[in-house]
Amino acid sequence: MKAFSFRLERVLEWRQAQLDVEQSALGRLAAEFARWEAVLASLGNARAKAEGLVQSGPVTGTDLGALASYQEHIERQRRITLDRRRDCAARLEKQRARLLQARREHRLLEKLRQVRRAEWETAVDREFEALAAETYLAQWEPPRRRIAKP
Repeated sequence: MKAFSFRLERVLEWRQAQLDVEQSALGRLAAEFARWEAVLASLGNARAKAEGLVQSGPVTGTDLGALASYQEHIERQRRITLDRRRDCAARLEKQRARLLQARREHRLLEKLRQVRRAEWETAVDREFEALAAETYLAQWEPPRRRIAKP
C-alpha cells in the first residue's frame, strides 16, 4: 500500500501561510491600537501636569494664557488621536473578520485532510485483513482423509 498523500496538501500549506499573514497583520494593528491608547493616556497626563503646575503657586495672566493655549493644543491632539484610534479600531475589526475567514478556510481543509486520512487508514486496514486472510488460507491444509485399509 502506498503512503498517505493528501492531494490538497499544497493548498493547505498556502492556507496556513495565509492564516499566518492575517495573524501577523492583526498583531500589528493591535500594537498600533495600543500605541494610540498610550498617546491618549500621555495627553491626559500632560494636561493634568500642566494644570497642576498652575495650581502650585502664584499665577500670572501670561501663565493662564499659556495654559489655555496648551490645553487647546492638547485637546486638538486628543481629537486627532481619537480619530486615528477610531480608524485603527475599524481596521482592527476588519482584520479580525479576515482572520476568522482564513481560520475557517484552513480548518475546512484540515478536516477534509483528516477525513481522507481516516478513509486511507480504513482502506489499509481492509487490505491488511485481506492479505492476512489470504496468507492464512494459503497455509491452511485441509485435514487428510485416512484411507481405511480393508
